[in-house]
Amino acid sequence: MTTRDHGCSFPGCTVPPTWCQAHHITDYSLTQRTRVDNGTLLCGHHHREHHKLGWKCHITNGIPHWTPPPWTDPTQTPRRNHAHDPHHVHP
Repeated sequence: MTTRDHGCSFPGCTVPPTWCQAHHITDYSLTQRTRVDNGTLLCGHHHREHHKLGWKCHITNGIPHWTPPPWTDPTQTPRRNHAHDPHHVHP
């Protein structure tokens, strides 16, 4: 996950991987397994708060994408974090 995510995968978060925790996208209690393709890195804040904030994570083409709640984005367009991507031009 560190090689793929390079830090917290929540959109816009710049926390590095050494300060992150592994997160099961589909809860472990449902799958009873831990796999990279069902995990992503999250900083402590986003690990604790993403559910309360209404965001949901899923993997698309091997990359974590986050869907915002309708009150944040009525179109609920999935987003990925580009903060750790050195090739992405930040606005």
